Amino acid sequence: MNKASSIDQEIIERIIKEVFEKIGHERLAAEVPIPRTIGGGEAGEMINPKQIPVGVSVRHMHICKEDFEVLYGPGKELTVYRDLYQPGEFAAKETVAIVGPKMRLLERIRILGPMRKFSQIEIAKTDSVYLGIDAPLRMSGDISGSASITVVGPKGVLQLKEGCIRGMRHIHMNPGEAKYFGLKNGDVVKVRVGGPSAVTFENVVIRISDKVRLQLHLDTDEGNVADINCSQDIEIIKE
Repeated sequence: MNKASSIDQEIIERIIKEVFEKIGHERLAAEVPIPRTIGGGEAGEMINPKQIPVGVSVRHMHICKEDFEVLYGPGKELTVYRDLYQPGEFAAKETVAIVGPKMRLLERIRILGPMRKFSQIEIAKTDSVYLGIDAPLRMSGDISGSASITVVGPKGVLQLKEGCIRGMRHIHMNPGEAKYFGLKNGDVVKVRVGGPSAVTFENVVIRISDKVRLQLHLDTDEGNVADINCSQDIEIIKE
């Protein structure tokens, strides 16, 4: 990825100054909540089919080493802020800002680790409208032809030609859990969220791996409309 050229350099410098003066002096907020486990057991144990853990994903960035060094300087490494629910994943202390074509700014976009082979920004629909970009609804990793975005760091700026998406809602489960629910990788189900703001989400993709823990992933727009919490009653409805 190359440094930004589509935004006037004077504007970029102003944005960097304003954003990172704030980030440098404000206490970092916890932007990626950790949902509770089921019964305190490991994945696949003590499954309660109506209390599947829910993760509401706040806007965030996955990043490759090359791009991270552009934003934070050569030799810099991600610093663990806190571990996430999925094994081996963590929220980093490092954050970035993103700028869309409307010249509107979103600050403190948390970087999630570990580093990946390519960079990707995940936002919600309301973020997309605010920034003035058409971020497509995709599964994580599917960034071909997705929206471009400008990313601002304390040491530099990136113009990602593609990589900004809206994360498609999905459920992570291991093979044992998939067998329990009678599902296979790539299946599409409905999920009913109970409570006063009960909602049924359609087009929820099943993602199976032996390295994950059972968890429904929604974005902030979806979490807000359902008034979601991590102990919410959840019911999987097979098509």
